[in-house]
Amino acid sequence: MTINQNRGKGSHATLSFGNRLTTIKDLKKEIGKGLLRSMLKDLGLDQRDI
Repeated sequence: MTINQNRGKGSHATLSFGNRLTTIKDLKKEIGKGLLRSMLKDLGLDQRDI
């Protein structure tokens, strides 16, 4: 898993897992359950995987 802060707008960053990508809103703030589920879906992961 890789976080690329240069590939995003403002405080956003890109998280990659293999060849799949998702966007992280703000690295300094907590994310909600819904956003976490969406990000995991983008990456092809399940909550049990983390």
